[in-house]
Amino acid sequence: MRVLITGAAGCLGRVLIPQLLADARISEVIAHDRKPLHLDHPKLRVLCGDIRDPALGHAARGVDAAVHMAFVVIESALGRERRNRTLARAINLGGTQALLDALGPKTRLVHLSSASVYGTSRDPLTEAAEMKPLPGFRYAEDKVLAEEIVMAAEKGGLSALRLRPHIILGAHAQPFLRGALRLPIYPRLPPPAPPLQVVHEQDVAAAIVAALFCEATGAIHLACEDQMSFEAMQRHLHRYPFAVSPQVAQTVARFAFRYLGIGPDPSWSAGLDCPLVLDSTRARTTLGWRPRFPRIADVLNDTFGRTERTPGPPET
Repeated sequence: MRVLITGAAGCLGRVLIPQLLADARISEVIAHDRKPLHLDHPKLRVLCGDIRDPALGHAARGVDAAVHMAFVVIESALGRERRNRTLARAINLGGTQALLDALGPKTRLVHLSSASVYGTSRDPLTEAAEMKPLPGFRYAEDKVLAEEIVMAAEKGGLSALRLRPHIILGAHAQPFLRGALRLPIYPRLPPPAPPLQVVHEQDVAAAIVAALFCEATGAIHLACEDQMSFEAMQRHLHRYPFAVSPQVAQTVARFAFRYLGIGPDPSWSAGLDCPLVLDSTRARTTLGWRPRFPRIADVLNDTFGRTERTPGPPET
């Protein structure tokens, strides 16, 4: 199998590509990103460019499958254009459409979406739930629109599977997520504390590999078996975490993003204050997904170098 990966130089790409290269069923990996990928392997071909460039069609020619991960996750990565909403949406949606236009009729697509398409829920959601992102959460809004583009192509005959992972943690996780958990502070919210889930980057990569070799279509959730509030995560990681008002947290996030050009769009922190729980049964029954890090504590311990648990071998 020849596989094209978009957004290959991103956080998850650094975890996924070694798994693909180690798989004997895969003969070539074509890694596409606007940033260079500093990795050398006989089965790897690295291409640099904008995903909206028509040249993507040449890269996609003859591939058996594509993994679409190219997306503006954090607007500050755009530098001076970090508040250019039109540019971010053009990359997110225009890039998705450009990839679909470049794929052959028999190409398998694995599209990386996000749990954020749902907004909020204390009860475990199945994949049949309505996509309804938090108002103003622009990343989530674009994830919904990108999924709609893929779903339209599915109706035209494209074999596509849309993966919706919860918060992805691990050694290569987004720096702002790791930073938020390294700081021993959390927003002081009225009880009951809103439950959240996470998923380990290695388990997301394993699900992507499994998705390449199955015929399932539609959407699939990826999340740990249990749930935990952001406050509980901080108490797991820190002996004496400190509570601050949500207003203070939001003010600091807005100031850092607007005037210092650091950190994510402030709407990200709002997502940590809202409950969101997924039912990942379909991943286990359809993909045979068996996460190495099934519990949130396992994910946190591995991400931050704690030694309470040694995970078993990966299973897909």
